[in-house]
Amino acid sequence: MSLRLATPTLRSTARLLTRQQPMGLVKIHSSVPSQVNAVTTPPTDRLHGSYHWDIERGVSLALVPIIGAQLTMGASPVTDTLLGVVLPLHLHIGFDACITDYFNSRKAPILGKVMTATLYASTAATLVGCYQFNTNDIGITEFLARVWTA
Repeated sequence: MSLRLATPTLRSTARLLTRQQPMGLVKIHSSVPSQVNAVTTPPTDRLHGSYHWDIERGVSLALVPIIGAQLTMGASPVTDTLLGVVLPLHLHIGFDACITDYFNSRKAPILGKVMTATLYASTAATLVGCYQFNTNDIGITEFLARVWTA
């Protein structure tokens, strides 16, 4: 007998629970304009996402045969040039990921821009330095061989 009396209460409670919206979707303040909580998506960029990942993996994988060729063939202008381009790009991608993770525009808007500009300037300076070292001096491979045997 008591089960029959409790059944309508359980049904009405279940109906109320199924009609209730989750708290994330409930509009709490009706006086606040809805544009404040509007979500905007950033524009798509070809250098981020899957293209960025493909470039990063390609540069990382390119280092293996370049270093292997330098170890087997010795000093060569071709391998010195490839190493002078691929290694700074590999370092740039790694440091850019660190800056993006720890100094993003939401947490550190000014410092993130300064660090990104510094990264681009230092990468450009490193590329110029590798070019100068390979053309006007002994080259990266010969330098590493001399440091290794010293």
